[in-house]
Amino acid sequence: MLNNKSTDDRFNSYFQFIRPARPDHRSSSLTVDTDPLGITYDNQHHAGSSKHDESYYSDIFRQLNYPHDKHRRHPSSPTAGVSNPSLSPSPSSSTSSTLHPASPVRVPRNKCHLTRRRSSLVSPPLSAQSWDHVKSPAASFLASFASPVVPPVLEEEDGDEIDEYVLEHIIGYGGFSTVRRGYSVVDGHKVAIKIIKTSMLSERELANLERELAIWKSLDHPHIVQVEKILETDHAMYIVCTYCGNGSLLYYRAPSLDATAHVFRQLCQAVAYLHTYARVCHKDIKLENVLLDENNQVKLCDFGLAVYEAPTQHAQIEADDDDVAGGSLAYASPEQVVSPRPIPSPSSDMWSLGVLLYALVSGQLPFRDVYDVRLQQQILKGDFVMPDCPSEVQVLLRHLLCKNPAERYTIQQVLQSPWLSS
Repeated sequence: MLNNKSTDDRFNSYFQFIRPARPDHRSSSLTVDTDPLGITYDNQHHAGSSKHDESYYSDIFRQLNYPHDKHRRHPSSPTAGVSNPSLSPSPSSSTSSTLHPASPVRVPRNKCHLTRRRSSLVSPPLSAQSWDHVKSPAASFLASFASPVVPPVLEEEDGDEIDEYVLEHIIGYGGFSTVRRGYSVVDGHKVAIKIIKTSMLSERELANLERELAIWKSLDHPHIVQVEKILETDHAMYIVCTYCGNGSLLYYRAPSLDATAHVFRQLCQAVAYLHTYARVCHKDIKLENVLLDENNQVKLCDFGLAVYEAPTQHAQIEADDDDVAGGSLAYASPEQVVSPRPIPSPSSDMWSLGVLLYALVSGQLPFRDVYDVRLQQQILKGDFVMPDCPSEVQVLLRHLLCKNPAERYTIQQVLQSPWLSS
């Protein structure tokens, strides 16, 4: 036991920060409890500690999140302790369409770091050249006036970890992004991780990214790719979402017309949710943006061009921006071809659905040309060769690829058509 009179005041102040001093009821001395540091000064003094004191100190340690709490911390994951987790992906738990789902967790950059697992951490051997980079005091003084050196953007590798996810091989590329397959170390479920190099984006591109995320996070439907978590570092954003192991419809070959109807019906259900409940126009419906999971369930993805149809606050923000029409020309409606701005109309999505249906049943696009100008003229004329398919499908194609948007089928009319409702 340490006597407070003979102990340096600074020494006592330090240990009072670690654990507050308490009076010793057996004497007039002051006892400092140092067990969080693994130091024992009196083996005889401990048995007299009351449960009230332990509860009091434990509460202090939990509030400070101090790592030397002597009570064992329990894992926060509800699946901790489960042996042999299944590595197969489970189907989406979303069984109903709700407009306000629970927002996915977003981990800020100051709490998220990429962990290397394969890069060597061994320092290189020293040599005479090891000191070549050391500058003289004068050179260091002059260098202080130069622009700061921008650190290189860290490139991810197979096996790297971020948060609870392990990155695997690349499954897709974009302008400033890549998509990797990954899995959760908590329960083993597979995910797709879209990695966007935010440090290379302009302010406008960052604003567009935030707009895309705002729309995407608000959606909850079994046939729409779901955002699971958003992770941020100083250089990149990691969007963890549904993994679709069977690729896109671009490489899909339906074994029968019934299989085509099954796939197209699921896609139309997703579009019906967007148009009817979420009031969102996708603006980029095409084969490449319709994915299939490992159970061949349709998942609509890529909301980078999506806009709100209703006059909401989001729509007002978009109207104030100098947005230009984007997307794939081969899927663009005639009214969108002649407009320099995105048209927030569901009928434009319906034209794109008609182009996609044509490709599913015929294996080629209805309007195609290597020159954009001639392709635009074909779309504006609206003339296409009807493929060899059942009359019910031909009726759908004629009403979807109708030049007049007012006469074009709505998504409800498509779902109630004889081909999909039978």
